[in-house]
Amino acid sequence: MKRKMIGAAAAYMAGLFFASFFSDIPCLVILSLILAAALLAGRKYGFKAGDYIMLAVFFVSAVSVFSIYTAVRYKPAIEMDGREGSFRGEVTEVYRYSRNNSSYIIDGRINGDIPAKVSFYGGELEADRGDMIAIGSCQFAKPSKDFLFDSESYYRSEGVFLTAANAKDVTAEPFRSRRLVRLISSYREQIIFDFGVALGGDSGDLLAGMVFGEKRGMDDNVKTAVYRCGIGHILAVSGLHVSVAVLVLMFILKRCRVNKYISFAVMEVLLLFLTAMANYPVSAIRAAVMMNFLYGARIFRRQNDTFNSLAGAALLICLVSPYSIYDEGFLMSLTGTFGIGVAAPYMTKEMPRETFPQKAAVSFATMLCTTVCVFPMSLLYFDETSLISPLTNVLLVPLCSFSMIIGLLYALTGGVVDILFISKLINDVILRISDGAARIRITHFSAGSTALMYGLIICSVMVVFAFAVFRSRHFTVAAVSAAAVFMFVTAGLIRMERNDRLIVAVLGRGNNAAVVINDRGDVTVADLSGHYRSAEYVRKYLTRSGIEKVDTILLSNRAESAYASYLGAFEFTETGSWLAEGEIVSQEPYSQLRYMGEDGFSIESRSCTISLAEGTLSISGGEGEVVIEKSGNDMPASSGLTVVYGKADGETAPNNVIYTDKGNNFEIWLSEKGSFDIRRL
Repeated sequence: MKRKMIGAAAAYMAGLFFASFFSDIPCLVILSLILAAALLAGRKYGFKAGDYIMLAVFFVSAVSVFSIYTAVRYKPAIEMDGREGSFRGEVTEVYRYSRNNSSYIIDGRINGDIPAKVSFYGGELEADRGDMIAIGSCQFAKPSKDFLFDSESYYRSEGVFLTAANAKDVTAEPFRSRRLVRLISSYREQIIFDFGVALGGDSGDLLAGMVFGEKRGMDDNVKTAVYRCGIGHILAVSGLHVSVAVLVLMFILKRCRVNKYISFAVMEVLLLFLTAMANYPVSAIRAAVMMNFLYGARIFRRQNDTFNSLAGAALLICLVSPYSIYDEGFLMSLTGTFGIGVAAPYMTKEMPRETFPQKAAVSFATMLCTTVCVFPMSLLYFDETSLISPLTNVLLVPLCSFSMIIGLLYALTGGVVDILFISKLINDVILRISDGAARIRITHFSAGSTALMYGLIICSVMVVFAFAVFRSRHFTVAAVSAAAVFMFVTAGLIRMERNDRLIVAVLGRGNNAAVVINDRGDVTVADLSGHYRSAEYVRKYLTRSGIEKVDTILLSNRAESAYASYLGAFEFTETGSWLAEGEIVSQEPYSQLRYMGEDGFSIESRSCTISLAEGTLSISGGEGEVVIEKSGNDMPASSGLTVVYGKADGETAPNNVIYTDKGNNFEIWLSEKGSFDIRRL
């Protein structure tokens, strides 16, 4: 029975992956390897014809369910992309921002006919969950896939396929359904506010992330530090949170001699509370379902284990919501739970545990197994991943768990049990350690290459295959080590290639543009528009590329505000000279900023000259010339490549001109012969 549950879940997940992701050649190669490994593993474990039929049935069922859901829900909604229409529906989510702006997720119908969920951003309507919002007319569009954030995949996993833009005649109607949901949401916001007051900014935000998975208010640099330190998983309510809360609850109930049936019922209430307070993330739902399987098996005297529970939870969630396969939190939760609950117990089974050093070694090996399992997913969904997480998880996760329990007790008792000062002391220590670790280059790793990602996924499939076929710990360790060598060697070669070329990255959105020039390892950042979000684009690009030092920063428009934005974005980046167009005398707090005059200026890099004049950037040298200018500038035509940011003047462009409103965020690789290679980011 156990083997069938695991096999059914694996086949169903494989079917969903096939239906959703495997459309290009590299993905089809990976799928072929997975299927071949599955067949060979089946022969190894003596699968019969009935087993293969069951696997095929679940695989085909997954493809069918995904296809039907796509045809019935996704395609009718997405056909409205670019069209105008009306919409009316019930508010299911609301997020409030500064300046009286809010965003809503609304579940209703387009033109009174097509069922759909849409996102809508606008002014404060004083609408809450359960209220109705009516939009007289708007333009529907698919959520955009931007370099900063892939909102298309994020919203698709939530069943939101369209956004409503240019809305007119918007009205909110108090309907007052979902009263319990509204009450829980209001209580949650109040507890988060209490955390901020009692612990202060960063420490309070960290506790809110630990208890509720709330990261929206957290400073980007704090999040970067926590993830680089390897404890970013504490900011998502999942197995760790649920396990710690349930273990503490069951310990208390056992001490109070509460019978197992009442204890199970109390546990259910706690699980519902945790899931609701975290706003129902799929990772928390997965953990709650697994906890039900594990404790339910004890009550009804059935055999169960982590692997079986994980398979059952994954199968149940994907049956109900096939688009969960797009949810990065769900996939990270699955791989992390597999690592700590399945791979680690197997790999550490024969390790001695008598002395404290031996127990510490087992804990380290457990965290190492977990890190290895989540490593490919971390690189796939995040810009970088931690290399010290096995050590920091052993040292810091117990502190995080203790702080989380204090915050949870405060939330469960409505503030009656208030020992948040202890949580503040703990969180301050965690933040200091995380900040220090984040500044050390060897603590984190970035991929920066799609080819490397595909190679790493193929290596992961081969490791799983080796484990399934040979069932040897030593062979598995050897396979993992070989994969690690491949990854680091390949990443090193890719970085060497990048540092031996002249690469110009054009970043931004709409009318804004920032440029990163990597001239054989010398890095220059030039901000041409002065938009406050340009620094975020540059920061993300530097992180993905593994660039830790920027030699020169050039600022053209709104230099002082841009300077402040980049100072915040470059918290973990070493910076050199700050230069700006203009005649203003630098003063505090802009003393690092040197104004170079109104007529423009030039700096010499390793193999090129970089010039900035009136918002136009020129990079010229023996490998050719690249000019980045704003639309409408009356500049002489360049003999090389010209990039025009802002609204395009025409529908078509010459071969040597690129309009960024046709698609921005790309790299220009210049060759020694003066040719150009454009690579989308």
